[in-house]
Amino acid sequence: MSSFPEIALVDVFILMLEGMHEGIFVEGLSFSESALKTVKSYAGPAFTGQLTTIFALAPLMAISGTLGKFIRLIPISAITCLVLSYALSLLVVIPLSKVLLGNVKGGDTKTFVDRLTELASARFAEWSLRFTVPNRLVARLWSLAALGMFVFACVLFATLPPNLFPVNEDTKLSINVQMAPSATLARSQDVADQMGELLRTYQDPDGKPVFKSLVKLVGKPSGLVASSELKPANADYFVGFSAVFVDQNQRQRNSYEYVRDLRQDLQEKILRNYPGSTLSMQYPIAGGGDDPIQVEISGDDMQVLREISVQVQQALREIPGTMDVRDDLGNLREDYKLIPKREALNFYGLTQDDLAAQGRFLMFDNDIGDFPIGSGEEDIEIRMSTLWPSRQGEVGGPSRQDEFQTIRFVTPDGKTIPAEAVLEPSPDAVPLSITHRNGQRTVTVLAKNIPGIGIYNTNILEALTPKLEDLRKSWPRGYSYRYGGDAETSDETFGSATQMLVVAIFLVFAVLVLQFGSYSQPLIIILTIPFALIGTFIGFFLLNLSFSFPAAIGVIALTGIVVNDAIVMVETMNERRKQGMDVRQAAAHGASDRLRPILTTSITTIIGLIPLALSEANWFPLCMAIIFGLLSATLIALLVVPGLYLQLTPKNNPFK
Repeated sequence: MSSFPEIALVDVFILMLEGMHEGIFVEGLSFSESALKTVKSYAGPAFTGQLTTIFALAPLMAISGTLGKFIRLIPISAITCLVLSYALSLLVVIPLSKVLLGNVKGGDTKTFVDRLTELASARFAEWSLRFTVPNRLVARLWSLAALGMFVFACVLFATLPPNLFPVNEDTKLSINVQMAPSATLARSQDVADQMGELLRTYQDPDGKPVFKSLVKLVGKPSGLVASSELKPANADYFVGFSAVFVDQNQRQRNSYEYVRDLRQDLQEKILRNYPGSTLSMQYPIAGGGDDPIQVEISGDDMQVLREISVQVQQALREIPGTMDVRDDLGNLREDYKLIPKREALNFYGLTQDDLAAQGRFLMFDNDIGDFPIGSGEEDIEIRMSTLWPSRQGEVGGPSRQDEFQTIRFVTPDGKTIPAEAVLEPSPDAVPLSITHRNGQRTVTVLAKNIPGIGIYNTNILEALTPKLEDLRKSWPRGYSYRYGGDAETSDETFGSATQMLVVAIFLVFAVLVLQFGSYSQPLIIILTIPFALIGTFIGFFLLNLSFSFPAAIGVIALTGIVVNDAIVMVETMNERRKQGMDVRQAAAHGASDRLRPILTTSITTIIGLIPLALSEANWFPLCMAIIFGLLSATLIALLVVPGLYLQLTPKNNPFK
């Protein structure tokens, strides 16, 4: 985010140097006179502009949620640069400019740019007097036209789906296959060999390979990219590949665009021959490694939850654009329950409490006590358990079925009996782990949207909701669902960002009221914010960009940036009023006089953001929100702000 603070530094420097240039080359003042006039004319508006930008950015530090912790660096760095830039512009830039401008005499020949700027300003002032501010009625029509454009932009923007984060380019990819639970290691090896050959030879149409390295894992899933699933560390039915793409300039597409085609090839050419296998492909996702689509199903009975999970998975698979649909339970693992035989217990004179007490030493490690060492060192904790061969000297219970056959219990008369005499084994299958939310068992169905096809998580959830509502009618009482993943994070993050936007606008307005001593002129400046949003909304619609969290941050930052031009413009209009111009003349000439600095600051900001926008996908929507907003705010402000000034400023001159 290095370009963002640099832009904050440059804008106020441009304003001060523009004042110095105007004083020396246009008005013919000496360096000292020009410096004093610049500080007197622009120090106040520049301070207000920097302060409004700071107040617009400061609420970003209060955004809640996990993402808020990561986004706080942006306002902190930007605010620091804004404070430093204002101090440097007064204490360093103006004195330092004496090196270049100190020997320039007032009244020297104007440069070509000066003459061109004066001509453009004069023509723009004439044009404004004729077409934008000839009277209050025409000015009102321009304002209504801008309002209509804002409503139109909002309508277009409403058609765009929100998305927490854009898909980001990365080189890492985890490919995991979970075979049927009965799959042997040899069968998994066979699948891995076939997949390895396909991946090794996978290439672009020009014959260049796509992957730089591949690591094949048999009996173990790939952990190169984080996953939301709960899986054992290893099992015979796992096949994993940790793949690394070649650099982006050595392939024809983004890494995430290969995912959908590669997944289809693996499914159709290999895995379709192995019923019961499940393929999942994990690529880095901005904001975390969890699957963006998550449906959390809550209830009491695990078997019922698994049945509901199957229904939800089927509903998700029927929606176009979904991939890697599964739940977080994975395959069931074998489990044995040892059920006491009541008649046998009575025969041997044992109770269930006796079995539990003896079984505790057989099945678990038990705390015996602490051995004091002295000399201020911690006591040694002593724990004891039965020595089982499968534990290889570690404490714990048996982990192999044959070890259960060696368990012995002691009867009250001192005889030992085998476990099978008083316990009946009952084979069962249980999930690897059971998660809980608010005290209820929970199964989470996971999925992703296929990247790069224009279908977003919100589109999938919109199509899924009516399906789930129909399914819920057949569920037993006490079972419910809720959305997690990006849907949960989006509600928290966008809600917080919206609140911060309202706070930012209020703080900006409060500062402007203090600066101008009225409510009407701050209102003129605040109205530049919807002018900016016209460009942001239309630009996102034309580029078909989803409104993501970075874009929301860009809009909040935009509120502080766009008001700067309006502040200087309104301040200049007030200066013209002090010089005796009527409201109409002051409105037209105030806008034309600030034509060059307004265009200069907007152009430099846009140019500074372009490299950042092209550097990484996460910054693209943020930069585009500011770039499109600045374009429209600059254009519409020059056309509409003079009219608003004419409408909202009293005819009597308060400056006389």
